[in-house]
Amino acid sequence: MTDPITSKYDTTPLPEADGDEKPSPDHDKHLDGLVPTDKVAWTAPPSFNDDPKDIGSDSGSEPPKDNYTPSGDFKIDPSSLRTAETSMLTEAKGGVAKYEEVRKKVMAVKGTVFGQGATITETKGEGHTSLASGYDPSAGKHTRANPFAESAEKFGADINPAQERALLQVGSALEKLGEYIALLNHAGQVYGHTDRKSKFPDPPAK
Repeated sequence: MTDPITSKYDTTPLPEADGDEKPSPDHDKHLDGLVPTDKVAWTAPPSFNDDPKDIGSDSGSEPPKDNYTPSGDFKIDPSSLRTAETSMLTEAKGGVAKYEEVRKKVMAVKGTVFGQGATITETKGEGHTSLASGYDPSAGKHTRANPFAESAEKFGADINPAQERALLQVGSALEKLGEYIALLNHAGQVYGHTDRKSKFPDPPAK
């Protein structure tokens, strides 16, 4: 064996154990009910030629209808907006697929993957059904708890809620991305609707 190499960057890479380990605030909590199941609702974004749906607004956020300030000139490029929206939708599909793959894996194995409930099966001697000499009633296969099972239970009680909180954050971020894509599409539909309803004012009487 060789002597350990001391890092010149960090002489104490691991924190010193204080002998009084405290469990995490989420210790042994079951947070799987908070983890969202994500999916992409659109295979393709709805057309800008469709009338926009009312997405609602925060109560009290709109000014009185007789107190609007006209906006200045603005420009919109529906083609570029659609290209960006489609690109983000493609990325969202890939992200949701990977998230769902990890979420299902975590939920399927979180109760055993760290060694929780692990056992050891041992075979002792040979069993005999007769009362012949050498008969050992304890012979055969015996199962007992793995020495590491208790530590695995404690570790799982801390890491499982942490994994579920991580999944919650990723799933929620993907949901926000979906909301943003929907708002972009809504903006395009609002512009299309406004354009279709726009007209020159009636000419003066003379």
